[in-house]
Amino acid sequence: MKKILYTDIGPNGTQYKKGEWEQFVIHSDMEVKGFFGSYRFLSNFWPAKVFLDDVEYSSVELAYQAAKWKPEHREYFQTCSELEAIKYNEENKPHDACTKEEWTKKKLGIMTNLVTQKFDPKLNPENYQKLLDTDEKLLEEMNWWNDLYWGTNNKGEGENHLGKLLMEVRKNLKYPTRGYKKI
Repeated sequence: MKKILYTDIGPNGTQYKKGEWEQFVIHSDMEVKGFFGSYRFLSNFWPAKVFLDDVEYSSVELAYQAAKWKPEHREYFQTCSELEAIKYNEENKPHDACTKEEWTKKKLGIMTNLVTQKFDPKLNPENYQKLLDTDEKLLEEMNWWNDLYWGTNNKGEGENHLGKLLMEVRKNLKYPTRGYKKI
């Protein structure tokens, strides 16, 4: 099965052309708004070794989508692409592991665990170094698919939970002895 790459087809199913991201992102010395180009590694689609219930996944997105199912129903997520996982969950109404309301309460904790693994210096040393190289920049998951929980739109509307989580992980990695809260 051919893996669909995020840079081939956008999340809404329309063709994505390289360079289009430059029309709406802001990458400066102070901020990264939009996880594209040289900051693509901040995206949950970026390759990383992460574990969910002792099973390895090749990206945060795949493990996160799998987490919506009971462990015995997650095999598909080890072989599909990230977009296929999202589409599968849209078409098959997941949450057999919990109700939608329970998922809403625990999804941030699951993402915290997976993103922390993605930037762990032993599990994913290249990702770890890239995150540290963002220094103190503001990280904002600005997107055009209107995910206002994990990110923001181009008007700055949204909660940006992914960006906040990335900055917290970075802070904990940079200053492990300063007593910052453990994520």
